[in-house]
Amino acid sequence: MINRARRHARAVKRHAGLWAIELRLLQEAQVHLTYGRKSFGEWAEIEFVDFGLTAGQADKFSQEGRVILALHRNERVDLEDPRTFPGSTGARALASVAANHDDQTMLEVFDHCPPGHVVAKTVRAAAGALLPPPPATAPPQIPPHEDEDEEPEQEPPAEVQRLQASIERIRDLLDELYLAEEIDPVAVQRAYEHLLEDTQALGSVLDAVLPVEVE
Repeated sequence: MINRARRHARAVKRHAGLWAIELRLLQEAQVHLTYGRKSFGEWAEIEFVDFGLTAGQADKFSQEGRVILALHRNERVDLEDPRTFPGSTGARALASVAANHDDQTMLEVFDHCPPGHVVAKTVRAAAGALLPPPPATAPPQIPPHEDEDEEPEQEPPAEVQRLQASIERIRDLLDELYLAEEIDPVAVQRAYEHLLEDTQALGSVLDAVLPVEVE
């Protein structure tokens, strides 16, 4: 059973690589424009709908095919022997190297991978060993606060805070009265008396803050 599974796995790898090559050749031939499609992925999704191919998958396969063809041109793989192809994840990782650098750098990374084991992990390891790390980005400069000399905001007077607290208590009690069938009437009366006391105490604060009207 294990050997049979391995045979199927090798068949999948072989046909996936060959399909990726054919899709790349179709994209390079711009066949999608012949059918009036703006993008290759859009055309491939419609053309190969019976295989469940999406536009995104078609683009990824095409990138894999580009890598395999570049490796073939530089005598790294044999198109007649898909066993020499990189794995799907390895081909995509190599495509990323080529996009960020060039094909020559991609070839050097491929050569640095273990023979017959070109997958994403080995490509990343080879790229990390061969390529210089990306330049460190300086932390963003935080502009100085324009209002450093501005005086901090003062808290409201104690009487105002007491009034705010009383209002919040009344609101809470009113919410409970709305939501509950029973509520303590003594507590409501006590909170109401506190509110009246705080309101009366606020009068002196308002007199000190509000300008006096001149007749």
